[in-house]
Amino acid sequence: MRQDEWRTKSFAANLDHLLFMVAGEPMFSEAQLTRALIAAEDARIPTTLLLNKADLPTADAARERLRPYTAMGLTVLETSLKRDADGARALLTPCLAGRTTLILGASGMGKSTLINLMVPAAAAQVGEISQALNAGKHTTTTSTWFWLDGLAGKDTPPPRAEQARAALIDSPGFQEFGLMHIAPQQLPELMPDFRAHLGDCRFYNCTHRHEPGCGVRAAALRGDISPSRVRLYEGLWEELEAGQRKA
Repeated sequence: MRQDEWRTKSFAANLDHLLFMVAGEPMFSEAQLTRALIAAEDARIPTTLLLNKADLPTADAARERLRPYTAMGLTVLETSLKRDADGARALLTPCLAGRTTLILGASGMGKSTLINLMVPAAAAQVGEISQALNAGKHTTTTSTWFWLDGLAGKDTPPPRAEQARAALIDSPGFQEFGLMHIAPQQLPELMPDFRAHLGDCRFYNCTHRHEPGCGVRAAALRGDISPSRVRLYEGLWEELEAGQRKA
């Protein structure tokens, strides 16, 4: 799949798990994370967040940025793929077992390192971090399917493939994850922290942007919804609304 196709297409029907990788070096984008989570929620695909490079001092800033997502009940696993390969493998094996998992995350988060760890036959190229841009150099340009047992290498089912226990899909490093298949009115239902307060709004068609008596805005004022999440919601609403006008 070409990188630009991620901007408009929803998740493939045969996925049943999303593993979104984050790190503090380079710092992950909350906007990219939110887009992926909304798309996964729309497709009813469970998501696990993986904080890589958890041994670095910058991991504390990443944990703080993840706080609203842990509060929503998302599972966050922590590991250091390069420093503790055995520990990472033990952590990830039960998470990936029996699932077809798509790995998402910006370049530099460690996707190729994870693939090489779990599927030794993959030989995925590992990228270097560009210090000047604090971003990873893209090393994957097309999505690739790997059987987790690694016996047959990439794209080739192992014997008795119908009984294969798990598979990984390695995705291209991405700069933007589009949501143009989603209407702006759907956003609150697809954001768990917003959804928890929808019944508190005075108006049934509240957009949670400027209406009086909005339960979502009241929750944000109380600190129950992160200010960053409110900003992301408002930006996404405007983006999707503009997309509807152009359609």
